[in-house]
Amino acid sequence: MSPMSSVSSRPSRPWSRIACTAGLATVLGLTGAFGPFVSVAHAATAETTVELDRLTEQVAQAQATHSDAIARATELNDQIAQQADEILHLEQDVMPVYRERAAEAASRLYKMHETSGNIISLLFSASSFSDFITQMKYLNAIQDDNASVLADLEEASAELNAKMAELTQAKDDALSEGQKAAEALDQVSAAQAALEERAASEDAAEAEAARKAADEAAAIQAQMQQQYEQTSAATESADDAISQQPEQDPAQDTSESETPQESEPAPETPQDSTSDSESGWMTGVASHYGTGDGLMGSLTASGEPVTETSMCIAMLDVPLGTKVEIRYGGKTVVACVNDRGPYAHGRVIDMQPAVARALDFISVGVGTVEYRIL
Repeated sequence: MSPMSSVSSRPSRPWSRIACTAGLATVLGLTGAFGPFVSVAHAATAETTVELDRLTEQVAQAQATHSDAIARATELNDQIAQQADEILHLEQDVMPVYRERAAEAASRLYKMHETSGNIISLLFSASSFSDFITQMKYLNAIQDDNASVLADLEEASAELNAKMAELTQAKDDALSEGQKAAEALDQVSAAQAALEERAASEDAAEAEAARKAADEAAAIQAQMQQQYEQTSAATESADDAISQQPEQDPAQDTSESETPQESEPAPETPQDSTSDSESGWMTGVASHYGTGDGLMGSLTASGEPVTETSMCIAMLDVPLGTKVEIRYGGKTVVACVNDRGPYAHGRVIDMQPAVARALDFISVGVGTVEYRIL
């Protein structure tokens, strides 16, 4: 290198140092300026992750609650169906026999009481002490048998009342479980909507994570909705049929059972059926037929005859075979739909004699009752 070259290159070094220093200062300044934005971006991502985790956990918990509620409701509905059949058997087959036997036993006891003087004379007219003991045992056996018959009726009535209470509680519990399932389904729907909103984020990574969680929640929601609809389909279809019953023109009423007997009070003004969605109970106007109208023994829509002991009712569009719980005047019965009617304006149930008798409704003719589909 020539001396001239060495001398000319030295002045450039301070400018290089200045340029490097300025560049470093610029980099440090920019880092300091954009540092908060980088930190905020990381914070937003973490916040989104926490929110997605929370919503996903909410979906999981709601799904577990829904599954438990559906399983319990299904179990209770099976129990209700069995209990309803048992109650109908007691009401329709067992109780009439016990009542008839009890009536005969009460009549015999009354006659024994009325003829007690003759019975005493009969005892003392015994030819020997051995005959006296034999006759006493015979009379005691008759009295014990009559008392036993009355006790059997009381026991059967207690069993019927206990089963009715169990059925009512089971129905209430099933409706409660159905409500839990519906609430869980709403929670999943709300969480899925929140995830969809997150999926609309401008940040690609956040949107992808939210979209994945939203799709999973949507799949779970669809599955839960299907389970819920399958569980409640039967009851809802029966309830819908009731609510959609057409209002008939009174002039079209050709049923003899819709006209109250002269000894009965005038019918109430017909009113629309109302319902309590939480308990399942509805109110509506009912009547009865098969007593004094020539319809006893006639065939119903199901082909079964109207009898003194049949615990059945007529309803317009509720499926035949449906079990219905009916309350009136503090009494409750379970009846089976086996006929079509009533066709009078505003009425929803037409009861056969055994149902009306069990509710002390014979003398009422037409009145408002509470009922719900089992």
